[in-house]
Amino acid sequence: MFGIIQANLSDLTEEEKERNRAFYCGLCYALGERYGFRSRLGLTYDLTFLAMFLSSLYEPEETGKAVRCAVHPCKKHKYLSGKYIDYAADMTIALTYFKCLDDWNDDRNISRKCYAALLKKAYEKVRTARPDQCSVIEKELNEISEIEKSNLASPDAAANSFGRLMAAIFVVEPDHWMPYLQKFGYHIGKYIYLADAVIDLRRDRKKGSYNPFSSVTLSQEEIRSMLKTILGEAADAFESLPLIQDVHILRNILYSGVWIKYNRQMQAERKK
Repeated sequence: MFGIIQANLSDLTEEEKERNRAFYCGLCYALGERYGFRSRLGLTYDLTFLAMFLSSLYEPEETGKAVRCAVHPCKKHKYLSGKYIDYAADMTIALTYFKCLDDWNDDRNISRKCYAALLKKAYEKVRTARPDQCSVIEKELNEISEIEKSNLASPDAAANSFGRLMAAIFVVEPDHWMPYLQKFGYHIGKYIYLADAVIDLRRDRKKGSYNPFSSVTLSQEEIRSMLKTILGEAADAFESLPLIQDVHILRNILYSGVWIKYNRQMQAERKK
């Protein structure tokens, strides 16, 4: 379910691209500092969006440095550090840990099992620091697992669970903005789950894996309309928040970037 939330780089200025990369590199740096080099394998733009979104809302103190690293050894690049980048690193560990366990259970992928074992200690640390979020993550992923085992032919069932999971992740601590953050997280979570299911439908049918759309007779137009409605609810919550910093990048991701992977797959399907 990773790789859905990304920027449409063609519609960003060079300055905005650099800012987006600085958050991404900042998350990479935070993972390494907090949980060791191997934790960086879980790095995604999905959780980079979480860090940028929360930083835009709360505007914490932010620091930046220009460094070289193993990935960029020849040229210095800027990375950002801040409270919500660290929080996104914690959530990256939690989600990656359970994603690896899920991959092992579904495909008996030994490399994913080994990576989960490497992350177990880091996840225990996150669970101690973020018990509210982790308890919801565990509960909802268990619920999704039961839905998949029962082969329930309903797109909404597992998507609702993943929505509740994401709603919990977007709330760092209870405050005035909590209802808006929960609404946004819930609907963006539903979109991620369902869009990912559409993208993986052909592969899941071939493998005999669970997919909520396997037994559903909906046209591509009907599915797209459903996804647009879900994103519309997320956008309603988004626009209710006082977001100023990086808001153009965030809107780029929410209104355009989230469709990139989905549209690419639909174009590939039409060619077959």
